[in-house]
Amino acid sequence: MHGNPIYYIFLSAVLLASRSISCHNGEEILDYASVAAQNNQARSVHQGDRHTQRKVAIHNVRVFDGHKLQDPSTVIIEGAFIGRDDRDAEHIDGNGATLLPGLIDAHCHPSNLTHLQDLARFGVTTAFVMACYSSEMCKSLKNHSGLPDTLRSGDPASAPGSVHGTLTAMVDPTLLISNQSQVPSWMTRQLASNPDYIKIIAETPGLDQQTLDLLVDQSHQGGKKVVCHASALAAYSQAIMANVDHIHHAPLDTAITSDMVQTILYQHQVVTPTLTMMRAIAENEPETRNFQAAIDSVSMLINAGIPILAGTDANTQPSVPAMVPFGISMHDELENLVTSGLSNLEALQAATSLPAKYFGLHDGGVIALGKRADFFLVEGNPLEDIKATRNIKTVWLAGIEYAARSNGTVTGVER
Repeated sequence: MHGNPIYYIFLSAVLLASRSISCHNGEEILDYASVAAQNNQARSVHQGDRHTQRKVAIHNVRVFDGHKLQDPSTVIIEGAFIGRDDRDAEHIDGNGATLLPGLIDAHCHPSNLTHLQDLARFGVTTAFVMACYSSEMCKSLKNHSGLPDTLRSGDPASAPGSVHGTLTAMVDPTLLISNQSQVPSWMTRQLASNPDYIKIIAETPGLDQQTLDLLVDQSHQGGKKVVCHASALAAYSQAIMANVDHIHHAPLDTAITSDMVQTILYQHQVVTPTLTMMRAIAENEPETRNFQAAIDSVSMLINAGIPILAGTDANTQPSVPAMVPFGISMHDELENLVTSGLSNLEALQAATSLPAKYFGLHDGGVIALGKRADFFLVEGNPLEDIKATRNIKTVWLAGIEYAARSNGTVTGVER
């Protein structure tokens, strides 16, 4: 838990001072340089909190290790990692509660410390930032003691005149890609900032298939996995043909076909459907969006055995189709995935060990000796009732205790 009162004073100032800049059409985007400076200053104020890491032995807990539920046991925190020696440790009786690996939001858009705090207090210890128009801002989210770890994309690859291209043009029109000839220079620019993965956009109108194919090929040559935005049937078809590593979102027009499912399976692609966002968009635009198509698509993917990851698309940007809250939305997503056909066990894996596996995280997503001490304690058994993930008692991030809820329960949107 953050123990430095100066930090809270500074954070309040950050929130009051945070500003945005208006574009020609009246929409607003972040003042990235200002937010990055505020995040970096907050980190410098709060660096001393590493002293809050201490040796702790948590006894009598049922451990979901990221793969299965273990018998009651003891988990030991030694610094930032899980250890084995409980000598001189502080002892905590878990009273039969369930210890879960910290949740991994495989698709979200945090920009400031308030977003990271919201993620942390709801048990999310790792966040994949899915659009970084400013590498400086995204880098400013990293290495905050007692807050989630973040990984980031670069600038999303989009075409002039497309929905996402219009947003990109507000930030920097030179980031747009009109044809294949611009891909090498665009990729060189992206790789220079060393993103954790590359994000591309499939939409109509948008990048043509040949350009998408080349983007994937050059990303792989640069050693980066590719995440592809696809929220319509035609976009899914493009993402499949380009053989991207990860397809994000689910169609809101027409469900995917069985042939598409088989190709996704054959190509070992992974899907993060962000059903919480899909539902929110459909509720905002019921005349043109079909949430049932998303549910049907995800059910087909699940039945075929295609890996599903939990992501929320959490954001607070007014110009997007729907805003989704940070942190609590991961619990909504778990419930949406269960409704779509995942078992409780599979849904928990989708938010822990599977994103770690498919994004190549070697120290998270599981509770095991030597791994990061990222986990949270809940009352009840989420393998029996997935809503039990909301009954949060305590959260640890790299061995630092974050906070306990005063009422012992996390509340969210009822579905």
